[in-house]
Amino acid sequence: MNKTIAYQDLGTTNPLESLVERTNNFLYGLWFNKHISQRQYEKLKVNKEEAELAHLYFLPKAHKPGTPLRDVP
Repeated sequence: MNKTIAYQDLGTTNPLESLVERTNNFLYGLWFNKHISQRQYEKLKVNKEEAELAHLYFLPKAHKPGTPLRDVP
């Protein structure tokens, strides 16, 4: 992992909280300005307790220059 620099460790940084908050604020603005209904707002808003970061897995192509990545299905 360190040799190819193909992966990035987030460490203690958790971008999920700010993403959830920004998304919910954006949806609230749409509802407040009557662009979406309250029912749509309730269905689309993100629940903080159920949200989690997605995991992406890639295999480095070590035999190619620059070590490009290949996604794993």
